Amino acid sequence: MTMFETDDFRQMGVVARNEVRKFVSSRKFAVYVALVVISLALVTFLPYIVGDGLSGSAGGVFYLYVMFAAFMAVLATTLFASNTIVSEFEERTALILFTRPIRKSSIFMGKLLACLLMEAIVIVAYYAVGALVAFLVSGDFVSSFAPSLAMALAYMFACSGIGILISSFSKKAGTAAVITFITILLLISIVTTALDAAGIDTWFMLDTASNAILTTIPEYVDMSNAMFEQMGQEMGMDLSSYMVGAADTVRSGLVMLAWGVVSTLGAWLLFSKREF
Repeated sequence: MTMFETDDFRQMGVVARNEVRKFVSSRKFAVYVALVVISLALVTFLPYIVGDGLSGSAGGVFYLYVMFAAFMAVLATTLFASNTIVSEFEERTALILFTRPIRKSSIFMGKLLACLLMEAIVIVAYYAVGALVAFLVSGDFVSSFAPSLAMALAYMFACSGIGILISSFSKKAGTAAVITFITILLLISIVTTALDAAGIDTWFMLDTASNAILTTIPEYVDMSNAMFEQMGQEMGMDLSSYMVGAADTVRSGLVMLAWGVVSTLGAWLLFSKREF
């Protein structure tokens, strides 16, 4: 028997639609959208309030928005992916799902697809607003829009995989959210820092690969390197090791996809064996 049969795709679609409706009607989604809107408003209008406003090239304006894209992905994962599996057990709705003629694989994939879809819609909208403002300010299109967005979506997928993995063995949604947030933003970074200190190239770590979200934007690379060069001259230190290089988008993208695939497969194995 294969993992999916013909009717499973229909059931998967039903689960995904129900999950999307649940996401959209939830207070968490409203809070998340509000936070995204507030972030966009601050990046757009704060420069005009405290200074001369936004100016420069399209990429120079655009990267100001992209600087927060990774955090938006982590926040979405914390609110949605980390909750999507465990909520069925905590709210006891799994009792209904598991007694109906629907396979666990359809439930899992439907929830995964709904989660990724909702997160992707917000990330794409966030990028679109940033690109639009950059165009209005500079009069040019952002050439790095597509590669940076692709890296952001790959990072979102990786984070979602981790969130769903944690959700698959957690007993409480609140606990799963906290563990997910700490794992992505703190624990992975601690491991990366330790490996860096040992002289090990951390290209395979998620946080290192996620730097490609910003380093695909040439203006960000130029600005960062100019800042480090100036700091080095003022401090009389060699800061060349801190210089930023252009992103290896293929390698970074594959690393983030690998994190997402492995963690999602782990989540499926745990969920398939879990009983109410």
